[in-house]
Amino acid sequence: MKLLKFGLRFWIALTSVFSFMVGWAMIAHSPKPVQPISASSSVLALPTLTPLQPLDFNSNTNGSQSSPLVVQSPSRFAQAPIFKTGGS
Repeated sequence: MKLLKFGLRFWIALTSVFSFMVGWAMIAHSPKPVQPISASSSVLALPTLTPLQPLDFNSNTNGSQSSPLVVQSPSRFAQAPIFKTGGS
């Protein structure tokens, strides 16, 4: 039984190292991503976006003091009774 355990552990270790090395070799020899040409020789310029307006949570549109955050009531599961065992 001890020899079987050792053999199984050795087999798992050997296959793990082998699969790691094969995966590493596959990634090393895979095609590399295409590198973009420098921006100075590029004919097409990338469009620039205008910055977004900052969010202002303190402004009131209708004069009320409502908060943008809504507090939800506890769910039914939070109010469920907790069952305890009495033991023996």
